[in-house]
Amino acid sequence: MKTINKQPGFTTIELLITLFVAAAFLISGYQLYSLVIKDSGEARAQAQASNVAYDYLQRYKSSVSNPCVQNLALVNNQPITVENLSNATITVAITCPYTSPNSVSKITATIKYNDPQITVSSATYATK
Repeated sequence: MKTINKQPGFTTIELLITLFVAAAFLISGYQLYSLVIKDSGEARAQAQASNVAYDYLQRYKSSVSNPCVQNLALVNNQPITVENLSNATITVAITCPYTSPNSVSKITATIKYNDPQITVSSATYATK
């Protein structure tokens, strides 16, 4: 009787299939990592633009002298320098949100940055 001596281990086919599966996992993991890094950079830029808009809102909110000014553009597409934001411009406008005369003014700060342009807008109300 002939005995077959079976040695433990992987065959070449099993090893190749394992390598292909591992390569697919590594490629998909790298793509996910790239997407997370890109999205976190965009979120950081948007948060920075929002902080700049909030700073402008607070600056102009304390300086509102008239109760309500109709369509007053205080700053219109003025270039500003913000770290990590390219081609940043700001527009600050004060409007009268209600038709009847009252003492409420709406202050809007809009930041536009990067190419293609991304817009971040913040608003607050001021009374005097």
